[in-house]
Formats: sequence, C-alpha cells, structure tokens
Amino acid sequence: MNKVIYRISALASTLCYIILLYQIWHLCQYGGIRSHLPVLAGTGLLLAAGTVLCVIMRRHIRKEENTRSKTGKMIWLGAAVCLIATVYFGGRIIYSLSTYNSALAWKIDEWRREEKVELTHSNFFDSGAEGVLDDLDRALDLPEELYVVNQFQMTFDGNGTIQTIYTFLYGKDADGNTRTYLIDYDAGKGTDMTVWKDGRANADYNANMKLAPMFRILEKASCKSQVSEWEKERGKETYEILYMGRRSFSSADGLECYSGDVDGDGTDDSSFLPEMLRTGGEVIGYEVSLHIPSTEEVTPVRYMMEPEYISAAEIEKEQEQQQAETAKQSDSWTVDRTDGSMTYFLNDKLGWQLSVVNAAAGSRAYELEKTQDGGAVWETVNQDSFAGNIGVAEGIQFFDEDFGFAALSGASQSYSRMYMTKDGGSTFTEIVLPMSEVTRLPEHAEDYGHVLEDYSYLCMPEKDGNAFTISVLTGAGEEEGIRFRSEDEGATWTYDGVF
Repeated sequence: MNKVIYRISALASTLCYIILLYQIWHLCQYGGIRSHLPVLAGTGLLLAAGTVLCVIMRRHIRKEENTRSKTGKMIWLGAAVCLIATVYFGGRIIYSLSTYNSALAWKIDEWRREEKVELTHSNFFDSGAEGVLDDLDRALDLPEELYVVNQFQMTFDGNGTIQTIYTFLYGKDADGNTRTYLIDYDAGKGTDMTVWKDGRANADYNANMKLAPMFRILEKASCKSQVSEWEKERGKETYEILYMGRRSFSSADGLECYSGDVDGDGTDDSSFLPEMLRTGGEVIGYEVSLHIPSTEEVTPVRYMMEPEYISAAEIEKEQEQQQAETAKQSDSWTVDRTDGSMTYFLNDKLGWQLSVVNAAAGSRAYELEKTQDGGAVWETVNQDSFAGNIGVAEGIQFFDEDFGFAALSGASQSYSRMYMTKDGGSTFTEIVLPMSEVTRLPEHAEDYGHVLEDYSYLCMPEKDGNAFTISVLTGAGEEEGIRFRSEDEGATWTYDGVF
C-alpha cells in the first residue's frame, strides 16, 4: 500500500511541477497575473503536499526489504523528467526575454525605463506649465527643443493646484539622438510624476507640434481670471489646459488672440482679428484651450498667438485643387462631399467639373467648368448643363476632348436623366431611349410588380469596344434591368435585352 501511495504522490508531484512551469512560462509570455494566480497557488500547494507525502512514504518503504533500488529508480526518473521540463520552459522564458517577445520582457523594459520625478512646482497659477518642465529638466536633462505627440493635458483646481498631467514629449539630445518621455501624474497617488523614457513615438519633428509655443501663449493668457469668473458662476470645478499644437477654427466663439512671436522666428506676422471670421474662412495657429472637462455647456476659451487667417475663397480654391488631384488619380469621376460637386479628368491636364450653383431640399443646380492646365484655372463652359433640371449629379465621363456623358438623378434615385455632349461640354442633349422596343422585362420584374414604366433609372454608359451600353433599372443599386446599345457614339440606341 505504501508503494502505491508513493508512486501516485511521485507522479502527481511531477505533473504538478510541469503544470507549474507551464503556468509560469505562460504568465511571463502573455501576462495576466490575475487569471494565473489561482492556478499557480493551487498547483504550488498540490506540489508541496505531494512532495511531503512522497518523502514520508519513501521513508516507510526504505524500512521494507528489497525496495531501495526500485524507489531509487523512480526518484531518478522523476528528476530526469523535471530537469527536461525545467530546461524546456526555462529556455523558452529566456528566449522570449532576449527578443522582447513576451509580456515579462516588456514589463522589465518598462521598469528599466521608468523614473519618478517629484513635482515641486505644483501650482499652475504660480509657476505656469513651465514649472512642470523645470522639474523634469532638473531630473532628466531634457533636450533643448521638445515636441508633443498628440497633446499636452493638465488639470488643476480653482486654486491652481495641479491635479493631473499627461503628455508624450520627444526631442534630440546633444548627440542628435531622439529621446522620448511619456509623462503621467496624478495628485491622488502622490507627489511624483512617472516618466517612461525612450519608448516608441512617431518622432517626425513636425514644427506644428513644438512645445515652446504653449509656454509663450500661457505667459499672456488670462487663465487665472477666467477660472475666477467660472468659479463665481458655477462654484468649484476641475479645469484643464489642452495643447495640440497648431489648430484651425472657423468660429470666433471663445477665441482670444494675443500679439507676439509665438513661433520664435523673431517677428509677429499676425494681422488677424476675430471679427474676420464673420465672413467665413478659418484661423490657423498655435492654440491652448482652457475648459471644464465635466461639462459641455461652457464654451472653452481658446488662446492663440500670431494666428493666420485664411479666407473662404482661399479654402474653396484649396479644396478644388485637392479634388482635382484626387480626380486625376482616379479612373472615374470623384465627388466632393463638402458641396456635392463632381470632377472627371481625361488626363493630367484636361478635366471637367460639375459645380453646384444652388441647392435646396436635397436637389442641386449645376454648371460645368473646364480646366486645361490640371486644375490651376477653371472656366465655365456651360451654365446650365441639365437644361433647367435639378437633382443630384450621378456621373460625368469623357472619352475624348469632345465626347462625353453626364447624368442627373432625382433625390430619391428612383429615376435619372442622361445627357450627351460632342463639343466638350458646351452643349448637352438628353438621351431618349426607345423604350417601345423592349420585348420583355427582367426575370423577377413580375414578382416585384414592376412594369415597363418603372424602369427609368439610367446608369452611366459603359464602353464595349467601339459600342456603348446603358443599363436601365427601377432605381439605383438594383441588380436586374434592361440594356440598350449604341454603335454610333450615342446617335442612335437599340434595345439589347435584359440582365
């Protein structure tokens, strides 16, 4: 009986040891200590109990005659199995650590890169945001010029006491190497900022994300007086400073602009006044927002220095150029989602654009513009491309410098009109298909209750060798319809069956 118990306990102990090694490797490789801890604890207890029982039983067995050699063999066999398991799983752990291919490797690297820096300049009103950088610089010897990844966030209470800081900074040290600093601070967890150094960052050194402009703006910003006003109106709140580099705004709400050299080029180039935005356009520049994170009712105050004003006309021209570039790279027409205009380029130079001149109730009126220099200059060639009809442009396509098609659908896209030009768009004629030639309807037309008159949506023509075909559907997106064909570039059309 003692030998049976001994063998079972020895086998159980060996299995528990292997399971324990596996769990340790899995924890090191993938992490998740909470899910592994119960298994590790349970397996460890079973291993300890099995080992103790195994030792006790072996002592009893050794007192019995002719058992010494047999138990010795079992010990050596168990030891060999445990050694193999130790080498295997230990090797996998060491390999994953050497290649940074495990949760433990990343955790060790995080511990190695982590530093604690005491925040002594803990009052925003007294030391500004620059006080935070002074504490960091004293401990870490920061690069002279720093950049922000995404944003710099800092919250504080009505007295200016900093509550949280979160930002990711980077810059080049004296040797030209990129250094990164992920900074996190929570006053509720102590007086130290946690800094993870030299991690991965999109270090593209974008001038729009320089950190220095934030300090120059905050030197002039009236944050303290603004917070005091909010405190009188709303009581105690938590406030946040948010900096995201250069930004653009089309509204003057909450905008406060200051004179000064924010970009460090030695001049103040700004002539912007907030009232300029009343006529449209946008303002672009380095900006720091002061807001109350807990509510959207209060308009943030946006502090800007040396902003640049871009008129509505300039924005429209830039959008046209962008759309032209997109259209030149496309094999089909492109649509500007901001206003619904439609552009098609035959080649890098020659292109046409259906521009919206009026819109109401989901329908638009268009005029046709043409460019011969790749979109730098557009000239109006047809002020009423669709003969007084309004709707939504469905497509525009040219097959040479003169011959092309344009389509206009109703807002519901249950019907459309097709137009053809043979003079580069100066004039269009509507295509009238010979529906009287249709001898049968698509296979499932009767199932859906469709009659010939329901087929009124004309798809843009497709070129098939020297011929063109037009598919006619009951509405946009349908899969069955009637097809018409032209062998003479649209002069005449004949019924060509169903599909």
